[in-house]
Amino acid sequence: KKILLATTALVATTGFAAAEMTWSGSANMGLKYSDNGTTTVHNEIDLGMAATGETDGGIGWKVEMGLDTDNSDASFGKTVDAGTVAISGDFGTIRVGSVSWAGTAVGIGDVGFDGSAIDSAAHKGRGGTFGTTHDVQWNYAMDDIAIHASTNTTSDDNAVAVSWTSGSMAIAVSHAAAGATGGQTSNTLSVGTSVGGFAVKGVAAQSSLANYDSVGLSASMPVDGLGTVTFITGSNDTDAQSSMGIGFAKALGGGATLKGYVGSVNGNDVADLGINLSF
Repeated sequence: KKILLATTALVATTGFAAAEMTWSGSANMGLKYSDNGTTTVHNEIDLGMAATGETDGGIGWKVEMGLDTDNSDASFGKTVDAGTVAISGDFGTIRVGSVSWAGTAVGIGDVGFDGSAIDSAAHKGRGGTFGTTHDVQWNYAMDDIAIHASTNTTSDDNAVAVSWTSGSMAIAVSHAAAGATGGQTSNTLSVGTSVGGFAVKGVAAQSSLANYDSVGLSASMPVDGLGTVTFITGSNDTDAQSSMGIGFAKALGGGATLKGYVGSVNGNDVADLGINLSF
């Protein structure tokens, strides 16, 4: 019995050696303000595990999952990511599990150490009301073109995006549709470019739902003492007022970045200031 256990352990250890295991993570801490609520102390910790390997035939594989916490004041939240399993080769990368839906390949970034939701105003028409929780994803890249597709195999909601990059110019388009016959559809376009340290990007989304069309713009440039300063604005046919804000991100070294912003989301004044950590 002891010989059998030892042999089993040796085989298992040999199998482990065939895969590469890595850990990575991120965290943040800071203050968040909203004039329709209170100032809160906020922090998050995200730990990710990845195992990678390759078959004798050259097919790569990767398994990812993570542990997350999301705390505001004395309200503590914790989750275990559903994780993903992927294979890759000449056919691109196929990923199943809790994947990003393809629509996220088109759009603008956000500001703040924990996000401002200003970008959500700009992207309202991109997602609409159909589900953006997809479980199968396919990515393929060739030269300057990248293709992203995803679907929810339960609802048949699906999305596809194509992006093209040439030098400092980047253009991306996406189409998303609800699985139900005659269901909601959306089309989104983003265009971005940069000159020196100055970068600008715009997004426009059209939805088949009434009052969901949206537009947004971001512009960033380096500023002495503040790192990168970014202005962002977004509006849609639902919100009574446009959303806008200005933020900064200054690298402190050692994987730490000081971030903050002030702005307004549909007439509500908001701000945050905090530190992001990556490791």
